[in-house]
Amino acid sequence: MGGFATDYLKSEKLPTPAEMIQPRYNSEYIFLIKQQRQPMYEIHPSAAKAKQASLVQPRYKWRFSRNHQNKLKNHQKKLLKSCLHQNNMSTSEQVESESSESKISISERLWKNCENEALYFWYLPLFLHVNSGSFDDKEFYQYIANYAHLLNNFLEVFKLAANQCEDDSDKAAFLRWSKNVKQELERHNSFVEQKLGFDPTKETIIHTATAKHEKFLLATASGDIQVHEIPIHQSKIPAYTLGAMMPSLRLYAFFSKAVREPGTPDGSSHPRSKWIKEYTYENFKMSFLHAEVLLDKLCNSLSQEEIQVVERLYRRAMRLKMDFFNSQQSALIIPVYTKLDPKEHLMLFADFDFTCTDLGSLGILKNIAIVTAQKADQLLQGQDRDIPSHITSTNLKNIWELLSQQSTFEYDKCIKKIMLGEKALSFNYHGLQSLHGALVELSSSEGRAVSRIFDSGVLKGISLEEIKQAGKHMILKNGCMNFFKKVNKLDASVNIMSCWSEELTRSALSGGLDTFEVDGNAFRYADGIFTGEVTRQAHQSVKAKRKYFQDMVQEKENEHGLNALTVFIGTSVGDLLCLLEADIGIVIGSNRHLIEVGKHFGVRFVPLLDGVVVKQKKHFYSGNPNVWMGGLSGILYTVSCWTEIHAFILGRDLEDDELIAQTQTPTSSSSGYSSTTPCSSTTMATAATNTTTAITTETTSLQ
Repeated sequence: MGGFATDYLKSEKLPTPAEMIQPRYNSEYIFLIKQQRQPMYEIHPSAAKAKQASLVQPRYKWRFSRNHQNKLKNHQKKLLKSCLHQNNMSTSEQVESESSESKISISERLWKNCENEALYFWYLPLFLHVNSGSFDDKEFYQYIANYAHLLNNFLEVFKLAANQCEDDSDKAAFLRWSKNVKQELERHNSFVEQKLGFDPTKETIIHTATAKHEKFLLATASGDIQVHEIPIHQSKIPAYTLGAMMPSLRLYAFFSKAVREPGTPDGSSHPRSKWIKEYTYENFKMSFLHAEVLLDKLCNSLSQEEIQVVERLYRRAMRLKMDFFNSQQSALIIPVYTKLDPKEHLMLFADFDFTCTDLGSLGILKNIAIVTAQKADQLLQGQDRDIPSHITSTNLKNIWELLSQQSTFEYDKCIKKIMLGEKALSFNYHGLQSLHGALVELSSSEGRAVSRIFDSGVLKGISLEEIKQAGKHMILKNGCMNFFKKVNKLDASVNIMSCWSEELTRSALSGGLDTFEVDGNAFRYADGIFTGEVTRQAHQSVKAKRKYFQDMVQEKENEHGLNALTVFIGTSVGDLLCLLEADIGIVIGSNRHLIEVGKHFGVRFVPLLDGVVVKQKKHFYSGNPNVWMGGLSGILYTVSCWTEIHAFILGRDLEDDELIAQTQTPTSSSSGYSSTTPCSSTTMATAATNTTTAITTETTSLQ
């Protein structure tokens, strides 16, 4: 738990996480919140019993000027309006939004729809082998030989598409690309023979993935595709062909930014660096841009149904390209699950709030309580008699605000106290003990905040049915549910940890995930109404959460008679000890307090992809298969979204996609495509920046 305040402040009252990361919110909002975090009130001891907001007594005065108060109120109104705009968009605003989306070019829309699939490429064998320098000579030769086959295929495909063009300028473009591919093939063969010492004419085994990709492209360029109820006109074939070619062109450019020059342990240049240096992002950047311009032009004359055909071909091509890049599988350390030793059992732990969700459980429970109070207000409206046990919705909102103010102040005070201590130069046992002591004090603050919630009675009266319905409508982070559904089919243990309602968490994970272990507060109900009593408390404190983690690992190891490979996924300071003790600790997002506190005690935060590359290199040169076993290394891995976790632990997402199944070549069989919601383009660009040098291993050089 990132503190009651952190939980509350991310509730419906504030902008969404996507809005919070925008520059226009960051500095100003954080400044205003800091001004507000002086405690103004405390809950009178008798308030919980009397249930009357009038007994909430003032303790402190405002610590900042009236000008700041007005600025804060105006800013909060602006944020609230923004949230209402997002959650209750009017019809006219929806039309405006759809109109804005329609301004995106066809080529950009095609790529955006496949960004999630592209993210899986970060963790595919080809790029990990190249980045880590772990290609052996045989595998490397097989790859470049298959690449040459694809170049020959591209040459023929562009010629076929040119013959179908009605516009002379379009035909000239396809012929120019065909000529450039031919020149690229000649350079390729010369380079392979002279600098790598390979015989380009020597026959080699063509991988099944290469053959399928070639057949698909040739069938598309020949018009030999099956499209339900849509006739294939010759004039449309160039658009279909270019749509099928674009994933290759885009991916070469996309991944060139992430590929590094491999090196050997002694720092000398890797022999295959010669190959990598031949191809850079600038070599073909303009090529795919020119191709996208032509694709947009060709699509202008297509009907909506025909554009959908282009989209399906694009997705199918993306899938086949993934198969090609995935063809070199030997000596790879991921996906983690498939590389488990027979004596190992995978155990996954994930914090629920803000790790699996964008909104916190407490914010949802608060909303249920306020709506319940509003209904009671309406029933009592006009009645003269006063009901002492009833808190009006207005007073209830005020109590929630006061609880938030006090908890926020205490939480920030603890964080500041932790940061005043001596900063560690590196992570070690002494630092771990100091960290444990500091977090225990933080846990006490969070424990008091949770106790105040239940003692104040602000959640009393909410119904079990409303909690379950709210849980079923909770929106999990992109890719989270898809990941858990896949894990649920495997021989792995999953533990979800929540600091609030167990029923809410289980409802959010309903739909085939009922076998998961869920640690949360168990409420007592009378006729389906929460009495305010908690019959079983969640492991909320840092100390209790750590003990739960250790006990569950020991229990499963005894049950299965196997060693547990533990993965903990979290996002808050309260998760820090568990993250460090797990064999693999993964931080999703970028919680400021977590990173600041972790770094203060010598913890290193490394992008997961970078960590995999380092481990792959270590495995290749040392031969040690147990690269992930053993926690307390002081290294935590960061990811942008759940799709990265999926690729790392499970590998490719093989879920069938209806769009792909509807568009197949007669010679190829159906294959699936990930239906996981994609990460944003901003996320993808950030990931590319984190992976350094802009070098690529292959290009079609269609300039």
